[in-house]
Amino acid sequence: MYRAFGLLRPDSDFSVDEALTRLTAKFPSFGVTREADQITVSKGEWWIALALVAGAHIQLETEGLVEHLAGVEPAEAEALVASDRRVEIWTDVPDPFMEHFDHYLLVVEVLKSFTGSLAIDPKEPGLL
Repeated sequence: MYRAFGLLRPDSDFSVDEALTRLTAKFPSFGVTREADQITVSKGEWWIALALVAGAHIQLETEGLVEHLAGVEPAEAEALVASDRRVEIWTDVPDPFMEHFDHYLLVVEVLKSFTGSLAIDPKEPGLL
């Protein structure tokens, strides 16, 4: 089971449409589908999802997260907290032999390819 957040600055160029395009290119032999603001990459019984989440609660949660991130400059932290959007990546499918860890990293790589995004591990707040 994997999880990541993509903190977005207000000027980020992230869009679900472009994420779908990039994920489809990155995973040519996988199913890549979109429903509203969520994209699912799947193959067999394994899947991973990426979703754009928005709302006032995001700013409060981001503030709590960036306080624990080493290496984030105060101006960058302030810009991230100003945004009411973030990207969430997750799967609930166990991967005991880490067969899909590289797939998770590829999804994170797509997230990081957008300007104004910062990929973090929300469990142990740290940069990815």
